Amino acid sequence: MERGHTQDYISNLSMDLIGHALETGQYKAFPVYQRNIERREPPFAHGEYAPCAIAILLLTSGLDYHLARLKYLRDLYRHSPPLPHTPYFNWKIGDSLFSKVSKLLWKRTERRLREQVIELTVVRDSVAHPKLYLVKQTWKADDTVAEHRARISEGAEHRAKTVERKLKRSEKTRSLHLPLVPTWLSYVDLVVCVLVLTRFINLIEGRYGNPYAWTGSFSVRNVPAGFFSDWGHVSRKSIDLSAWARGFFNSLATGDQEAVHKRLGADASHYIDQKPAMSRQIRHGSIARILKAMRNPPPPEFMRKAPPWPNAGV
Repeated sequence: MERGHTQDYISNLSMDLIGHALETGQYKAFPVYQRNIERREPPFAHGEYAPCAIAILLLTSGLDYHLARLKYLRDLYRHSPPLPHTPYFNWKIGDSLFSKVSKLLWKRTERRLREQVIELTVVRDSVAHPKLYLVKQTWKADDTVAEHRARISEGAEHRAKTVERKLKRSEKTRSLHLPLVPTWLSYVDLVVCVLVLTRFINLIEGRYGNPYAWTGSFSVRNVPAGFFSDWGHVSRKSIDLSAWARGFFNSLATGDQEAVHKRLGADASHYIDQKPAMSRQIRHGSIARILKAMRNPPPPEFMRKAPPWPNAGV
């Protein structure tokens, strides 16, 4: 009788949650946005905000799993021989996503992205931790909405993280103008969140490499028909996160695309296009040396070098 075998693996939901989030936005929120694209006052519709809220919950949870996997593979898995400078990351798996992002994006040049990712967690909190809002709408004579305002109801209050990142006279975040009122979330807001998440994950993957921060690909359908351009005749494709994010941005009307550029503070391509880190062997050297380095890439630098951020080892 043959002996069986065992296999060890990590129970990781990161890409599954992110994939379901994007499917929810694509299959559920986009058709509602598409039907109302010529009349966007207010810029959210019944049937649009609920899938957007669900998608944001899944996106942020998937990101948290992704970072937990990175932490485990670098600092908790028993390497042989043991890795130097362990623990490398100055946060724990059980820390809040806010704390992890704040410590990973510590450079001054990453300040804008850090605040944007944290604002995603602020909106996530507004959905996951119910707070009722008292909403007031003003209607024009032609029955279109002239103004909508909201204030948080009695018995509820914002966390300090939220207070520091919301506009003083509006229930929206300061940088991305994401609504804190869950029923005000629109498909455009979700696209903004997808782009910010994509840029952050691309940065992490480029910095820490494969397999530690690897995201892989998603099996995607072109539903509704025409969501992706230049799709061809197949019913399903395997694409990466950047390609899916590009599909979301391209699905927006021209005016909404321009609005997204303004909210991000940069062209959307800056958030979508992945720029993986290249080793010195690949950047410089003969063609034979470059090809060899691409086939057998060296371990990421963070596996052997000390952490670069302040207070390393905290």
